[in-house]
Amino acid sequence: MATQIKLNKASLTLEQRNLKNYQRFLPSLELKRKKLLSERSRVDVLVNGLKQKEKALESSIQYELPMIVGTMNIISKLIQIKEISITEENIVGVKLPIVQAIAFNSLDYVYFNTPPWFEKFIDVLLEKIELQLRLQVALERQQLLAKAIQTVTQRKNLFEKVLIPQALNNIRLIQIFLADNERAAVVRSKIAKKKRIQ
Repeated sequence: MATQIKLNKASLTLEQRNLKNYQRFLPSLELKRKKLLSERSRVDVLVNGLKQKEKALESSIQYELPMIVGTMNIISKLIQIKEISITEENIVGVKLPIVQAIAFNSLDYVYFNTPPWFEKFIDVLLEKIELQLRLQVALERQQLLAKAIQTVTQRKNLFEKVLIPQALNNIRLIQIFLADNERAAVVRSKIAKKKRIQ
């Protein structure tokens, strides 16, 4: 529901001050939106790269180590993550997770009782788990950026398409009303002067 504006000079000053503030905030919102969009495109490239690496790793496992494809899930349960270091990165006020490091507990097994391909398999498995964790964090970054972009775009549109046009319209209406009152006052004073003379 639109509020009724007061048609006086104080209201005009307030609307002009509001318009000035809106016009001052609009460029910063646009810059924030552009920065978030560029970060999202960078994260999109990262996500695509991680997905391609994961696919390449899967196909290399099937090609180089076909004997373990069925037992992969069983052996991967033996691997334990020792530490995942995830920090936050602040991009124009949006806190995004970033993976610093991933450490695994060393797997205890007897080297002489394992086949020759087992070490290669463990290395590949660790790489796969690390890729999956990095991909998961990158996808979370993607979601947070999408939400932040949507919010900033809504605010920018509010300023650009609602508040600024509304303030300009209010200023125009108040100025017309004040100009009409001024003319009416001049006309009244002329009529009063004319009556005094008569």
